[in-house]
Amino acid sequence: MFILGIETTGRVGSVAIIDESGKIVNRVTTDSMSHLRELVPMIKELVDELGISLKGLDAIAVSVGPGSFTGIRIGLATARTLAQTLDKKCISVNSLEIFREKADDENKVAVIYNARRGQVYGAIYGNVGNELLAPGPYMLDEVLAVSKAYDDIKWYGDGVIAYADRLVGMNIAEPEEIYQSADMVCRCACQKLKRGEILDFAQLEPEYMRLPEAEQKLKDGRLAEEMARKMERYKN
Repeated sequence: MFILGIETTGRVGSVAIIDESGKIVNRVTTDSMSHLRELVPMIKELVDELGISLKGLDAIAVSVGPGSFTGIRIGLATARTLAQTLDKKCISVNSLEIFREKADDENKVAVIYNARRGQVYGAIYGNVGNELLAPGPYMLDEVLAVSKAYDDIKWYGDGVIAYADRLVGMNIAEPEEIYQSADMVCRCACQKLKRGEILDFAQLEPEYMRLPEAEQKLKDGRLAEEMARKMERYKN
């Protein structure tokens, strides 16, 4: 069994393949936000290293968000194209849910992704991976309020960098562990596969959780207001 995992929701993209024994090989993009350029070549490197073909894959797992809107679209497009071309099943993985594996007897887990202006995509998991705060869009203050009930939380996600001044004194994960990665996608996908949680390529959908900023402005009328202000400046 071979499952390909794709993770492009963060600053750095990665791909990995896991086999039936749990062994994982992976590749990580060399530059920030270079997902589109490097993703397919990295996948080719992995199958060559394992001595298999793309047709030898049993399923394709992809992190569908939340996270970077552009990154999510790149990952989904790649997974859908491969699955359709190769006639493979897909596994949809939430990019917050994959941090559930970090919870253990010593630490609960909080994960926050920066959504700007004090907003985050976040979740908190208990020592056995149970949800203390369900994955979703929150204000940072909301996540911090829930976390105050516990004294054994370890923090992950790019939000710990963006909001470092708000997390002083907290137990922050090591730099190499902070970000989401394709090996985590693969391990989560294995559990989903065992539960029969598989999809056709056309069923893969993004989990943005929030609208892109331009769409949100259009929805609540702010985009029209901004355009009107710009037009007034041009007139003057």
